[in-house]
Amino acid sequence: MISVLALSSGAAVFLLMALAIYIVLSIVAGTVTRLVPWLSLLAPGLTVVIFVRSMRGWQADPDLKLDPMGYWIIKDICSVGPRLILEGLRQVRCCGQLGELNVAACARALAYLAEQNAAVPWQDLMEHCPQLPGPRLREQLSLLDGVLFLGEDAARVTLMDPFRLRLRWMLEQDRKSGKWHEPARPKPEPTPQAVPVNDPEKLSAYEILGLSPSASAAEIKTAYRKRVKECHPDLFAGMDQQAQALAERWTKALNAAYATLNPRHGAARPNSTRQR
Repeated sequence: MISVLALSSGAAVFLLMALAIYIVLSIVAGTVTRLVPWLSLLAPGLTVVIFVRSMRGWQADPDLKLDPMGYWIIKDICSVGPRLILEGLRQVRCCGQLGELNVAACARALAYLAEQNAAVPWQDLMEHCPQLPGPRLREQLSLLDGVLFLGEDAARVTLMDPFRLRLRWMLEQDRKSGKWHEPARPKPEPTPQAVPVNDPEKLSAYEILGLSPSASAAEIKTAYRKRVKECHPDLFAGMDQQAQALAERWTKALNAAYATLNPRHGAARPNSTRQR
């Protein structure tokens, strides 16, 4: 639904921009009172050029710093259509990837990670979830907003604390209702503590957003929006005050990370990723 809305809105913006360009060209050429075939072709062509240039600039790493003349406002307005189309295409791709998701393997991995209070080495997770090859499991887990890969080589994996608390609460509800059957474990594991001990402040800005240091501005904004949804207060309405406070703490950490990496804030990006 999101992809259909985004693509249709982008198409509507394209038509409106083409109409506006046609009107401007007609006024310049003095042909406002009659239809000119070459203008009817030129206006959509110029619109296509504008859209393609905007898409390339937005994907590459646009310069979002404020300028004294305020031209960035015009650039943002002109990039609305291309951004809608790019978002629609991204949602279509994401929908296709989620359609191929191995639910059983990802559920087993998430249940295992939810019981841990610290980052888990990737090899340990692979031993616990042998249903999928390592690269395939990593690819599918990266589609889930609450999963964090730590370190430059992503050698450790953990969950955002708000996501972990919600998973624990859901698993507890399923155990009480008999819907969840604990899978056989390859080796005994310690009993999880009641309170997670991960500190979002100790994560680097790139780690908490799940990005590499080479991420573009568009990727930073998309990752921030996805991550911050996991901390929305509505998700913790039925849980205790501690869970709500933890979600607020992670929201502040995500906001701080985004403020650090967002070029519009004028902050320089770090050269390397800190490890916990």
